[in-house]
Amino acid sequence: MTIPGRPDFWGKLWNAQRQRRTRLGLALAVWRDRMPAPMLPVDDPVFPFARAILEEVEPWICACAVPLIPFLAEGAAGMVAMERLIRYLPDDLPILLDARWRDPASAGAYLRAAFEVWGADAVTVAPELPAEAVPQGAANGAIFWWAREAPEAEIAGRHARAARARGLLAGLAYSTPLSVPEDLRWVALEVQDPADLSRMAGGPPPAVVFVGEPILYASRRMDFREAARRAAERWAQQLAAWLPVDAPDPQGERRASG
Repeated sequence: MTIPGRPDFWGKLWNAQRQRRTRLGLALAVWRDRMPAPMLPVDDPVFPFARAILEEVEPWICACAVPLIPFLAEGAAGMVAMERLIRYLPDDLPILLDARWRDPASAGAYLRAAFEVWGADAVTVAPELPAEAVPQGAANGAIFWWAREAPEAEIAGRHARAARARGLLAGLAYSTPLSVPEDLRWVALEVQDPADLSRMAGGPPPAVVFVGEPILYASRRMDFREAARRAAERWAQQLAAWLPVDAPDPQGERRASG
């Protein structure tokens, strides 16, 4: 699954952060029943809504996360919308496909679909997915073991370290503030409350803080575009205060590459 000439997840991320000076990522969890009223009459509104939001907030973000489940919930039309969205995303922004895959037997097929078919730069997997289920050739894409609770985080960390020992780009993805090990890079998913940023600042910082609903659904009225832009700007400012972007440190690069 190595794609010659294609930068890995970390390379794209550092470049985007140096240019945009932010750790803010946009989580594109597009649910039809949460869309603003002006989008409801649109046929197949998932992609048009996501595109409208991206047009407003793109200057404020350094990465995008695409959760698989909201698109699966729309059936075939949702999967088409997801493919269109991934193709539409700026080439310089790394893409995280958030599926939290659990099945070891089909993990190779999942990674091929994510990296080779859809063009994602990183994926999430469930905490219990063994590192041995990840094909050795998955060298371009980063794999983040996801966890929500402390017991899951311990298991996820063990598998991420084992994957890193095999030469893979491995890290952690947390949905809630948890104790972060010093030796693994991590990303924050589903961040809802700006108060979480102060807790994150107390330990190794997340590489990216993905915010979805507070930006996507900042308004359900005609001003939803402007509201999304204002929300993204506020989050970027708060992140700059708590978790400023600095040049990647040598220790961080070693954690990222193993």
